[in-house]
Amino acid sequence: MGVARHGDGQLPSVAKRGRWVRNRFVGLCVGVVRCESSAGGGGAAVLFRVLGPVEIDGTDAVSYIRADKPRALLALLLVKANTWVAVGEIIDTVWAGKTPPVSAERNIGTYIWQLRRALPPLGADGQRIESRSKAYRIRVDAGELDSDRLQALLAAGDEALAAGDAARALKHLESAQSLWRGTPYEGLVTDGHQPEVVRLAELRWSVRERLADALIGTSRFADAIALCKSLTAEDPLRETNWVRLLVAYRDAGRRADALATYQKARSALVDELGTEPGPELRALQQQLLADVPEEPKPEAAKPEGPGPDAYVRTVLDAAAALNGQHAAAAHHWFTTRHVEFTTAISQLLAANEVANAWLLTTAVHQFIETGGDVPDWAPLVAEVAAATSAGKDWYGELITRNILGIAQTRSGRVHDARAEFTAALAIASVHGDREAEGTVLVNLALAEASTGARQQAAEYLRRALRLLPESPTAGEARAALAELGEPEVPARSTVAS
Repeated sequence: MGVARHGDGQLPSVAKRGRWVRNRFVGLCVGVVRCESSAGGGGAAVLFRVLGPVEIDGTDAVSYIRADKPRALLALLLVKANTWVAVGEIIDTVWAGKTPPVSAERNIGTYIWQLRRALPPLGADGQRIESRSKAYRIRVDAGELDSDRLQALLAAGDEALAAGDAARALKHLESAQSLWRGTPYEGLVTDGHQPEVVRLAELRWSVRERLADALIGTSRFADAIALCKSLTAEDPLRETNWVRLLVAYRDAGRRADALATYQKARSALVDELGTEPGPELRALQQQLLADVPEEPKPEAAKPEGPGPDAYVRTVLDAAAALNGQHAAAAHHWFTTRHVEFTTAISQLLAANEVANAWLLTTAVHQFIETGGDVPDWAPLVAEVAAATSAGKDWYGELITRNILGIAQTRSGRVHDARAEFTAALAIASVHGDREAEGTVLVNLALAEASTGARQQAAEYLRRALRLLPESPTAGEARAALAELGEPEVPARSTVAS
């Protein structure tokens, strides 16, 4: 009778529970291979498996639609489940890139009939695939698509993580991860499938990232490190996963590995994007350098909404896109919502959420740096800087004083800007943050240059070069010196004899 092989030549795991036989009638027409349990039984709800090769899964059987055209037809109907699909669209999908035969419409009717025979019935009327004039649709109940189950398990995992229950989250997220068998709708991707394939691939990223959080939360550090390494290797520019990897190393007591990983992350970001790591990653590095243990976190109560952390993270992710492929869309998003964000900063300060307030401030600053306009910006940043100082958040104060200095320079208040940059320099020097010190020196130089103080500006730029001779900041300093017409090394003064 022949045995159907699965992907790499191995039998699917379900074969261990039964024997492989070919359905005598439907198999001849459609090429369906069915695994029937030797235990018998029936009546189980159907699950359509699309997170890999398209399969029809039941308690007693797994069917693989082997013939290409019926499989492509089933995939299209599942992508548009419970929606009428025109025969013309079906023909375009089934004969993708080829000229369909004159009998194409009649052939589609045959494939539909064959699929109906392969699919278990649905409900009282038993009609799984419905038809009307020139259109078909497949009826799928909630939870019958494995992609829907993936999304539901991800939501349950997110909810458990938000409630501080990492063990419960781990159970949901490992179940979600186990549903993934390969490329969604494998081998059946046409223009009609592609948006859904992209959506499901992004869902898988979310599952794996939350799974890493749950592994860290349950102290399974070896598993968390292995997963985070895989994530950073696949997309080294996805900075949040570098953060996860550093946290996993830190919590596992592997400080040296964490610091080495920071350098790898920084190299990837600088080499590919020309940007330094973001505030969260740099704050982790500073914590590791200072070897300050993280304070124990209290048990988190289940939030009623997404909470400020999720909100701020969303805005930070959007800010990261301001210099990327989707810069125009991100800039439009900030343009329409910047009033909301500045209001949120004030609300976070009122709630004593100082860290989130200054993180959100950095996002709005990135919008301004790419041409955005935010009225009354400097006074709000001054409030954030004062709050970070009062809360002894030195890194937040350093960042916000630097941003405040830039805002004051833009508004022509160079005297005030000079004071903010000087304060930021002192903080960076005390804490040994050479990268920050170099960045502030360049900004201070630009402030001085705006008043015509060319010599003073050049001296600040040379200091930045001496601090960081090989960094991207050094490149900015050299470019600024060239624009000022000043050499990197000042000429020695001569004394007349």
